[in-house]
Amino acid sequence: SPYSFAQTAYDFMGGTWAAELTLAAFDARESAAISAWLAGLNGPAGRFELDMAAMDYDGPWGTITADPVVAVAASARAQTLVLQLATAADTIIVGDYLTLDGHLHIVTGAEAPTAAFRQTLTLWPRLRAPVAAGDPVALRAPYGSWALAGPETALSVSQARLRTRTLQLVEAL
Repeated sequence: SPYSFAQTAYDFMGGTWAAELTLAAFDARESAAISAWLAGLNGPAGRFELDMAAMDYDGPWGTITADPVVAVAASARAQTLVLQLATAADTIIVGDYLTLDGHLHIVTGAEAPTAAFRQTLTLWPRLRAPVAAGDPVALRAPYGSWALAGPETALSVSQARLRTRTLQLVEAL
């Protein structure tokens, strides 16, 4: 405000993941195959699924014997999710990644599992669509629906004739 100098924060529900991927091709034939694959992605309009959590993520960090399912339905925009775990030994911890309906989320808060093997989690970004009880959750191998951030890709060729393509990805909303 120009009168009080107070700031106001607005929650626009924005939340995306971004990644930069470098692909190396050793000869012209491999480079042509990579170029064809990139063209087939259809720029930012096309979507593809890719297992790409954080580079140093070897998770899940908690103990998971089987992927959980949603225990209690949640509406779009919800930050809290209750999952049904497979065994009493299973637990999800802060920093784990999971996939719901093709979208990647990170666990920012985790309560202790109950005696009924249910665990309440806080996620980022918020749920983009409603989820129903029984919906599957990919926790052991999380993935996201990605698209190219723009139509451009960078190409470089080294003196060893090694061709690399660098592209920027964004998880599709």
